[in-house]
Amino acid sequence: MTTTTTTTTNDAPSLQSEVAQRADFGQVRYAQSWEDPENLRGALRPDPSSSILSIAAAGDNSFALLLQGAGRVVSVDMSPAQCALVELKRAALLTLEHDELLRFVGAGSGSDRAALYARVRRELPAETRAFWDGQPELIARGIIHIGKLENMFRIFRTRVHPLLHGRGTTRSVFERRTRLERQEFWHERWNNRRWQLAIRMFFSEPVIARLGRDPSFFEHVEIDVARHYSNRAWHAFVELDPSTNPFLQYILLGRYIDLEHGHPWLAPSNHGPLRERLDRLEIVCAEMESYLGTCEPGAFTGFNLSDIFEWMSDELHEHVYRSIMRAAAPGATLAYWNNLVPRSAPQSLLDSGAVTTDVELARRLHDADRSFLYRGFHVDHVVDPGAA
Repeated sequence: MTTTTTTTTNDAPSLQSEVAQRADFGQVRYAQSWEDPENLRGALRPDPSSSILSIAAAGDNSFALLLQGAGRVVSVDMSPAQCALVELKRAALLTLEHDELLRFVGAGSGSDRAALYARVRRELPAETRAFWDGQPELIARGIIHIGKLENMFRIFRTRVHPLLHGRGTTRSVFERRTRLERQEFWHERWNNRRWQLAIRMFFSEPVIARLGRDPSFFEHVEIDVARHYSNRAWHAFVELDPSTNPFLQYILLGRYIDLEHGHPWLAPSNHGPLRERLDRLEIVCAEMESYLGTCEPGAFTGFNLSDIFEWMSDELHEHVYRSIMRAAAPGATLAYWNNLVPRSAPQSLLDSGAVTTDVELARRLHDADRSFLYRGFHVDHVVDPGAA
């Protein structure tokens, strides 16, 4: 049985996550994972002996780690809304058949979401049930569409993008092509002046801060945000294959073309196996710093850290990194993304040999990363947890 735990320790480090003090975490910010689970497969290589701490976010990659073979996954998030979302997805997986699951979450069309929720809610803890009972309008929309970030993409898709390209051109993005053909398509049919202007304006820091994320998330950003995303769009359209990229498909179409190449938890072939492994999942609603203080040394062999260091000052980044190390087993792997802010293993730990970083593996995984929005990916190995 999956357990939901809320950690409320009062002896947490005084240096708490700055963003937690300013951003509103009472709403669902991410209804889907926007990080490629294949990066985690390549970096963490889960097996039945693995015990992995995974940032919850929307839960998709915690489910993916179970499907990849992890023996235990602890899914942690400081946002009560995100934890409630993971619990709801878990309950839906346990309760519904695959076609019902797709209709309920919004990956398939249907008008019976309220009726399906009436069945799913029986599997929810009381506090989570109360949260979703009070949000019928979110249930009606389909829960993979309800995040603040997904809403930003919806605004772009429905209000901005129709001014840039026709429906036929947009659909043709996802035809199978060679790299040379994709490059020609980009230059000849896609990268027009309207597109360039829209990217510079819509995917700028002020717009994303207002519509998709939160102003506090950009406190440590020093790069030109719009230029970064413009460059990453070229990577997604040309270097990667859009026909098998669920992230690009959702941004431009609002749906997935092929669920077998999308988020693993929605794939038809994974429905049964994932159901059988949900008892290996624990959901913890707490700040990372607080939860790590309750963990035994060596508790985890792997960490999916999402892009949590993005929001942190240099001081807090090193503090939290060392806290993670204290909960790591010797040889544990840390996998994490950089979105707009460069963050890596603290130099003092690299210099002492307490941590090593696999630059070549991280580069290969980043180059193939279908979640193309990020500027970097890191794979670190803990040699000496005691050095923390």
